[in-house]
Amino acid sequence: MCTYILMHKNIPVLTAILDDTLTVTKVTEIINPDHKPLNMMVMDNQEIALNDFLRYHAIPSSRPNLEDLLEAYHASDALEFSLKSYQLNLSDHYWMKPIHSNLDWDTINFYDHPIVDTPLFLSDSDDIDIDIDLITPNSSVNGSLRQMWVQQKKGIRLLKAGNFLNQQPFNEVFVSKLCKELNFHHVTYELETIASGEIVSSCPLFTNRDIEYIPAWHIAAPLKRRDNKYQAFLDQCTHFSIPNVKAHLDATLALDYLTLNDDRHYGNFGFLRNSTTLEFLGMAPIFDNGNTLWYNEMTINPHRPFHTYPALPFKSKHDKQIKYVTTPLTIPQSLSKTAMELMDSIYAKNSNITEDRLTMMKTLFAERLDMLNAYLTKLK
Repeated sequence: MCTYILMHKNIPVLTAILDDTLTVTKVTEIINPDHKPLNMMVMDNQEIALNDFLRYHAIPSSRPNLEDLLEAYHASDALEFSLKSYQLNLSDHYWMKPIHSNLDWDTINFYDHPIVDTPLFLSDSDDIDIDIDLITPNSSVNGSLRQMWVQQKKGIRLLKAGNFLNQQPFNEVFVSKLCKELNFHHVTYELETIASGEIVSSCPLFTNRDIEYIPAWHIAAPLKRRDNKYQAFLDQCTHFSIPNVKAHLDATLALDYLTLNDDRHYGNFGFLRNSTTLEFLGMAPIFDNGNTLWYNEMTINPHRPFHTYPALPFKSKHDKQIKYVTTPLTIPQSLSKTAMELMDSIYAKNSNITEDRLTMMKTLFAERLDMLNAYLTKLK
């Protein structure tokens, strides 16, 4: 048994007892209720809600190199690994403080202090023999692909690898350039070659010591009971006074329709909030677009009906989900030509993308763009 204080920067939020499996058995005191994680405000069972919150701040079991990381950092599981670094992260400003600790956020947060880490987080090799014990924000990065925060001359950036054909990093770059052409609020991605020679995606941090990211899943618990999850989500945003949601959300769904994104779960979009005033500033820029454009298909089937492609989070198929979009979005007439040029220049850098595959991707993307244009035209 151990007792922790959930901290929000230097504000104590609550105290909780964790058992030997690091499961929250009791929230013993709510100290500052206004600073509770949002999911604890929409769920009745506070222990389950806090457990969900803590597990989210840990590497998922689907991360391919998790076992190597646990061995190197002397942790039995991902949650223990995360708690070794007090769950300090670069998404939100929450962290877990042992009850008798004198630590404070100002002296240990990674916005004000350097990230000293090992490339093991990006490694796909099981031959690396490293014995380390560093405080790192990378033990609290949720996501299935190998990834890590790094400190570079141009600032803190997230490097993320791909799998299979290593297409995801290239998709990130292509889709971010699409967003620029569409004037959608987005995170800009670039390609970067790491020491091993692998090409990964690289993007800047979109939080800072004052602004934090709150994933959509924090307010999504009640949505499961609603047929129209999209409207229920908008209602939740209104309840929490989150401004300017619909236009940005519609742009995101239109982008996902266009690129066949099958991974827009409630952790891959969300909100920006001032962690001091607790004021919501709006939705976070569009990010995490790697699982798009046939990323997981060795051979693209040109005859597969578009209506069979899966979607998230409000409907299981894109052709149904796009019907929620009613914002009059404008697609530049030049986008088709620009997109073809971008695909040629970006995917040519991936040796796994053959000329035939790229030709097929371009052909099908052009069809999808025509379909989106046709839908948006009907809204006018």
